[in-house]
Amino acid sequence: MTLDLSLDQRVHDYWEELNGILVKNNFDTTRIKEGYDFAFEAHKEQFRVSGEPYISHPVWVAKLIAQIGIGEEAVIAALLHDCVEDTPVTTDDIAVKFGDEIALLVSGLTEVKKKTSGIEVHHTNVEVFRRFLFSSVDDVRVLIIRLADKLHNGMTIESLPIDSQIKYAKRVLGIYSPIAEYVGLHYFKKRLDDIAFKILYPKETEKLELMMEEQEKDEIKALNLVKSDIEQVLKINNINKIEIQGRIKSLYSTYIKLKKKGEGSVKDRVGIRILTDSVANCYNILGLLHARYEYIPDEFDDYISSPKPNGYRSIQTTLNWKNKTTVEVQIRTFEMHEFNEFGPASHIAYKMSTDNKSGTGYEWVRDLINWQKGSGNVNNYRINVLSKFIYVFTPKGDTIQLPEGSSALDFAYRIHTDIGDHCAGAKVNNKMVKIGQKLKTGDIVEILINKKYNINKNWLDIVITSWAKEHIRNKTLLRS
Repeated sequence: MTLDLSLDQRVHDYWEELNGILVKNNFDTTRIKEGYDFAFEAHKEQFRVSGEPYISHPVWVAKLIAQIGIGEEAVIAALLHDCVEDTPVTTDDIAVKFGDEIALLVSGLTEVKKKTSGIEVHHTNVEVFRRFLFSSVDDVRVLIIRLADKLHNGMTIESLPIDSQIKYAKRVLGIYSPIAEYVGLHYFKKRLDDIAFKILYPKETEKLELMMEEQEKDEIKALNLVKSDIEQVLKINNINKIEIQGRIKSLYSTYIKLKKKGEGSVKDRVGIRILTDSVANCYNILGLLHARYEYIPDEFDDYISSPKPNGYRSIQTTLNWKNKTTVEVQIRTFEMHEFNEFGPASHIAYKMSTDNKSGTGYEWVRDLINWQKGSGNVNNYRINVLSKFIYVFTPKGDTIQLPEGSSALDFAYRIHTDIGDHCAGAKVNNKMVKIGQKLKTGDIVEILINKKYNINKNWLDIVITSWAKEHIRNKTLLRS
């Protein structure tokens, strides 16, 4: 699917352009037009930093949401997603006009923004922060609309000061790009990665773009031709139960690989993945490809007959195409793909986990694929991941994961046993509370220490996490 991401900023009546996308994607436009009129009226006196009418932003988000097939309610919620936060409109107003489902989606988006606003994401807690974000919503459409919102902000970010751009880029690479991958929106991930890369590494981006400028034309042509050619070859040979996926490696991913392995090492800029129903077909497909194309022996790996230690299974080969273009092909069964993507060998775990080399601990991601499957013709957008945990914050913005039902005292012990032993009280969201008070996701917790307790400098050296040391040194967690 090719997404239309354009929007003519010169036109102040954006309905016609949105309507074109809606008609193309078979929407009944009656209610959506009501949503557009409502949003237009709410934002009519507002403008973006770039000078465009503010309505251009929710219309762009709605236009994108309409193309990815998550329903009329999501399109209307995309149009209204900033109304409660930025205008006098209330959630009740939206519920009365458009119903509870749309009101809940808008409320969910408003809450996510509120909970994440001003929170500094540090490298030591970025994975926990992602989990907090997932635990804050129970409808995957909220996350998808939020991603579309972030993507448009990135595509129109030039008008913001450079420090705001850098802050956006760091959060994208740390939080929103991984979330896009978690919910299967790899296209979003690629675009977000490249936007952030250009902001954080402008010199490297310019150098890489010049290097790839001519090459990319051949790559796009190669991707389309190879995919079409492989489909024909497999069809002629009666291999029918297949799915063929294609992609061009993103600029950011290319940069990461070049940085690790050096120039000339990136032979997988063009990628094809072939999914089939049996191991026998995997080898049949491999034989057909190697008979038709020249391949690079050093780039061939058979992880089906010899799986990786983490259980990853797939055949990987790299084909020589025209004009010095190479194409990486992965061949695997549907079952292997499921395991590789969401099991202990998860591609996500492999890329995201920095302190857990075994790749385990990400099994919760599997729950996210349920929304894509549904049952029959019913779309299931409800998600219930990480429900056994809550996510709270220190005053400095670090995210702490605790079991559901945990108290302020449990939080103190989570930091360190000595902090728990000498806890004299706590503040939650800047209000004094009993140390036994139950916490909920999004709370900001501050521990008060007994006056008689003296901190031994040697104690700092046995604190498990670096952020705790920082808090103690800065006396942000401790009050006498």
